[in-house]
Amino acid sequence: METGRVINRRYLLQRMIKQGQICAVYQGVDQLLQRVVCVKTVPASYVLPYRAAIQITSHFSHPNIIGLYDLVAEPGSLYIVQEYVEGDDFAAILQMQPGAYEVVDIGCQICKALIYAGSSSHKICHGDLTPQAIMRERNGLIRVNNFALPSDLDYFENWSVVGGQGLAISDDELPWGQQSEERQENDSRAVGLLLYQLLTARPAGASMVEPPADGRLRFLRSVPPELCETVARAVMRQHPQHFTTVEALYVELKILSEVLEPSIAVAIPASASAATAASVYSDEEIIAPQQFSPSATGMGMSVGTGMGAGKPISSLPVRDTEHPGQGFSTYRPEAGLILPGAVAHPLDGMPAPAAPTVADIPLKLAAARQAAYAGPVVRSRRSRILLLLLLCLIVFVLFFAVGYFAGHWLLP
Repeated sequence: METGRVINRRYLLQRMIKQGQICAVYQGVDQLLQRVVCVKTVPASYVLPYRAAIQITSHFSHPNIIGLYDLVAEPGSLYIVQEYVEGDDFAAILQMQPGAYEVVDIGCQICKALIYAGSSSHKICHGDLTPQAIMRERNGLIRVNNFALPSDLDYFENWSVVGGQGLAISDDELPWGQQSEERQENDSRAVGLLLYQLLTARPAGASMVEPPADGRLRFLRSVPPELCETVARAVMRQHPQHFTTVEALYVELKILSEVLEPSIAVAIPASASAATAASVYSDEEIIAPQQFSPSATGMGMSVGTGMGAGKPISSLPVRDTEHPGQGFSTYRPEAGLILPGAVAHPLDGMPAPAAPTVADIPLKLAAARQAAYAGPVVRSRRSRILLLLLLCLIVFVLFFAVGYFAGHWLLP
């Protein structure tokens, strides 16, 4: 029992937060600086890889990455002293049943942390981006942890049945955290797996999501089809537009966030709880899964509906309009806020925000993509009319000048 022990005559272990697969995690206090800290105890058999990970990531400084304070080595064990994050782990986020915009925002923030780590000044891949690596503060800030640690093979092997083509991780012979193209693809796929777990059906109160036995993606009916397609491109390695870098995934998620972001927030009573959101989602239905398989013509892939023949890859899953989804959940970027367009829900009497219509999202996505990729600017109709009038005026002046001088020359 480590509780009550003082590490390095400085860090007092106050209570155990959790016992992970490898490390025990404690809340402690730095008695020198009088601040709350998080202390991980690493067993002797894992000291070398954990020490190596800390050495190559100790200089990280990013809002979406949990900070490192100290490293204390004692005979037979290693203690990692980190920034203490007050908030929710991934299991708690699952239980809150986040809505589409909230999930996209989570994905954007995770990508920001990975892009920072993989930049030219660091060149570090995460490699172990599992639910245990994600925390969220009360204000909605996502914090990523466990960079450059040995990959959780059990987790990635279980999820390899979903678009992994039987491959759990790539380049496992390289030192942990070392950057390569295959590991960059691994990280982008790991982000997609996390987002999929937040967007698929699960029992109320579930703290984890198991991979589908048939390896096919199934989303809640309320998830916009464009978001389904983006997550499928991240997860399915055989997708013809598969994301191979976190940067590419971030661009698409950023576009979606701008389309789905609420413009107005309204207050809700303080009594609203995650249980209320869970009751709303208990009636949600799942859509038919997306499945990609090589086509006989060699052209690439097809999208299966799970009921028979496939459709072209550009086709998105068909929504049952007779049973529309509930839209966004009560995501609150700040306390006491929900999304706009709230309507009464018969299950709880609380306002539940409405999602953008199917017709709105593609139009907004087209405009957002044009802005994101710096597409050509189309002249307005008024500008074309003015230009046409100007050309006519120039032609008239030219004809008038030619006629005037020709008349004087021919008729002196």
